[in-house]
Amino acid sequence: MSGVTRNKILDAAECVALRDGVAHLTLDAVAAEAGLSKGGVLYNFATKEALIQGMVNRLIEQVDSQMARLVEHDPVERGRLVRAYLGVSFPEKGTASTRVNQIAAVLLSAVMTDPKLLEPVRKHSAEMQRRLAADGVDEKVVHTIRHAADGMWLADMLNMPGPKPGARRRFIQHLYSLTRE
Repeated sequence: MSGVTRNKILDAAECVALRDGVAHLTLDAVAAEAGLSKGGVLYNFATKEALIQGMVNRLIEQVDSQMARLVEHDPVERGRLVRAYLGVSFPEKGTASTRVNQIAAVLLSAVMTDPKLLEPVRKHSAEMQRRLAADGVDEKVVHTIRHAADGMWLADMLNMPGPKPGARRRFIQHLYSLTRE
């Protein structure tokens, strides 16, 4: 399978899912968006589930890549992976992380209908927890930060009420400060 064609299909699937919702994510819609035949999509992704799995796997790769960039630019070794986790969880508006979070929100509804599609996310999450725990920050602090970040991220995805912007910013800054204590 050509990496270029695969990425073109995944890009098209993300566009369809973001624009029209996951309910309209069909192989036909993705083929039309990508400018390919349905056969071209089927050659790369035999089913809609395989396409969603490809989207999930690419999302995991994007998160890892963004975290690696944040780690690389953090001059303080202790806790930099935890800070990178926070950076990806709470991206600045208009960054690549913002788009990753938008795609993750759309995929959340897709994977909830088919729990086996969550397996790579579960494996990645367990590995991430292991890596975060080895980042030099107290384990209780790591758990607090991770669960706070995950909870706020999920609340954002579900449009649940949260702290006002100023209080939110101070809370996120507090989470960052915990990585330096």
